[in-house]
Amino acid sequence: MAYALDKLRLETLIGPVARATEVLVRLDERIARSPIRDGLVERQHFADAASALWLEGELVHLEDLVLHDAHMD
Repeated sequence: MAYALDKLRLETLIGPVARATEVLVRLDERIARSPIRDGLVERQHFADAASALWLEGELVHLEDLVLHDAHMD
């Protein structure tokens, strides 16, 4: 998918980007003190791995990555 970046105005994007940044910073702070932090981070690592494989043209289910990591495949 190609984006027409030359037609996007910077002023249009600044507000949403600033709000998204603020929300992510708050989420990061909440997760840092949460008892579910380790599980959430581990889950995100699997999601990142699946996304990286998808970008390379591979379709891998998240569950398959979890089983492979546990040597159950």
